Amino acid sequence: MVLQKILKALIRENDVTVAQLSRSTKLARQTIDNWLSGQEPRSLAQVKKVADYFGVSVDYLCFGQEKKETKIQDYGEEINAGVFEVVLRRVKK
Repeated sequence: MVLQKILKALIRENDVTVAQLSRSTKLARQTIDNWLSGQEPRSLAQVKKVADYFGVSVDYLCFGQEKKETKIQDYGEEINAGVFEVVLRRVKK
């Protein structure tokens, strides 16, 4: 499970204990221990608290991938897919 590996790595990199993480996020220590042993989280809100604590996205914490920022330049081909002519004319009311 990706959450298990990433959470262990974040705890190690940030030199935090499970007890400190539990106190800071107000999550039960058993919940964090369950995640570290490979159990699936039951609440996305709890996962969000841990992700916010470490300053990472939920996508990264759960799946190991950051959300890709999409720029307007990435859609250049779709935007410029054709040449169009716009004609403006006055319409009688």
